[in-house]
Formats: sequence, C-alpha cells, structure tokens
Amino acid sequence: MSLELKNSHPFIDGLKNAPENRKKDMIKIKTWMNTQPHLPTISDEYIYLFLHACYYQHEKTKSAIEQYFTIRANNPMIFADRDPESERMKVIMDLAHLVRLPKSTPEGYRVLLYSVRDPDPTKVNFADAVKGFCMYNDCILSEDGLAEGYVVLFDMKSVCIGHLARVSLPALKCFMMYIQEAHPCRLKGIHVLNTANWINHVMRLVVPLVKSEVLALVKFHKGCVPDTIPIEILPMDYGGEAPSVDDLDKDTKCLTRKYTDWLIESSKIVADESKRVKKASWWGLLTGSNSPQKMDEKTILKNLQID
Repeated sequence: MSLELKNSHPFIDGLKNAPENRKKDMIKIKTWMNTQPHLPTISDEYIYLFLHACYYQHEKTKSAIEQYFTIRANNPMIFADRDPESERMKVIMDLAHLVRLPKSTPEGYRVLLYSVRDPDPTKVNFADAVKGFCMYNDCILSEDGLAEGYVVLFDMKSVCIGHLARVSLPALKCFMMYIQEAHPCRLKGIHVLNTANWINHVMRLVVPLVKSEVLALVKFHKGCVPDTIPIEILPMDYGGEAPSVDDLDKDTKCLTRKYTDWLIESSKIVADESKRVKKASWWGLLTGSNSPQKMDEKTILKNLQID
C-alpha cells in the first residue's frame, strides 16, 4: 500500500547510524511486507527501526510491524488527529512534564522522565494523555535513531487517586498492547518514583494487561532517585546537574512544534483493513484472544516491593 508523504518517516532527518551488515535482514523483512497488501509501504529506515528494536529476530520483527500498523489503524482515538498545536493537545500536554535527559546512563541508555505538572485530575482526558505520550515518544525515536535502549522514570509526586478514576479501560488496554507488542524501542527499565501508598490499586488495574517480562522491568521507589541512575545526569530538581524539569519541558514544546506536520502525516501510515488477505492473524487484537500472558495477581501484589 503506497502513500505519498512529504516527510521522512520514522526519522525526520534520516537515519544517521544505519546498522552495518544488516541489509540482508532488512531485505528479508521488506520482501515479507510485499506479500502483505494491507501493510503500508515504508522506508528501509523504518524496517531497520523495527529490526533493531527486536534485536534482529525476524519473526518478532514481523509481529511488531503487523501489530504496530494494525493497532494504529484500529484505534483512532489515540493515533488519529495528531496535531500537537491543536488546542485539545496543548491542554493535555500542559498537564504533565515529558522530558528526555541530556545525558545517557553508563550503559548508553537514554532516560525519559514523566511527571505531573497540574495535580487536578478533573482536567485529564486519559485517551488524549495516551495520544500525547505516544506522539512525544515518536518524536524521541526520530531524534535518537537506533538507540541502545531506554529507561523510563515516572514520578508519582503529584499523582492522586483521583487520576485513577480518569483511566479509560479501552485506551489503557490499547496502550498496554501497543507498548508491549508494537512500540519499536528497547525498553531497559521502568522506575516509579515517590511511589504512592495506594499503588496496589494501580497494579490491580494494570497487572492483567502486562507481560511478566515487562513487569520484571518495573521498580518502585519511595524517594526520587533510583540507585541505578547516576544522580549527576538527573535534573537539578532531583539533585542532579542537568537543567531543571521546566527548562527541559520547554525543549519538549519546541520539539513537538518542529514535528507538527510530521506527526499529522504519520497518522496516515497505518494498515488498510480492506486489503487484508487473512483476518485470523489480527482478530485477536479485537477479541482479546491475543492478550498478554495472564499474571497471578495475588502473587504479584504480594511480592510488590518498594525500595
């Protein structure tokens, strides 16, 4: 399925660190995609992104590509109308800080920090929040190229239990499926900072949707500095040497403005269900039969530890 695009996807300025000796892998995936009429025609760089995220395992790469474009096609509430300059998205983006720290970890992982700016939960539209989060992460992938990995810091300091009531289950299920099965990045760790004493309520909602290998990446902390992250790379608000969160968030606003046309155009790069040959491979996305491995909720909550 060919598209006329004005911008380069998924890297707005092109891929600067193209992998060596991986062209055969790319060609194999490209050949497979040509047999899937419902999938869009994408750049070689797009294929490299998926291959890299899946550690060049071909079957995992095919699955990620299939789910990525299918989920985006079937969930317009999150993946359509991606204009960061629209009033609706400006409102939701002003409720939180979404920042990338300037320096990487010693392992070479990029660090993303998410925190709540406005503590009023009544202002939150959960589906819009997920949309903004996904838009920002697309921009980050474009900026970073084939990154070695990502560590996520989520600060609960200004989160209240009222935010939990704003969660939309359809949007949450879509988001968890997308992040685990489709989002083309190497996730290395998730740290929850200033963990609230009602975190068990969150886990009861999330655990049934999370794979065990992803849950193993999550660590909870009472304070705001994970032991595994060098303090000097954190923002000054957290005792580090990086610019403040507010200053870094200004960089985020500039970044999303730069990507406005690119983000709007990206909503066109989705699967075309009318051209799909077989429905069986994707029906589970709608029925839930392909849902992540079920967890023993009692065991997970019992073993939940906060450092």
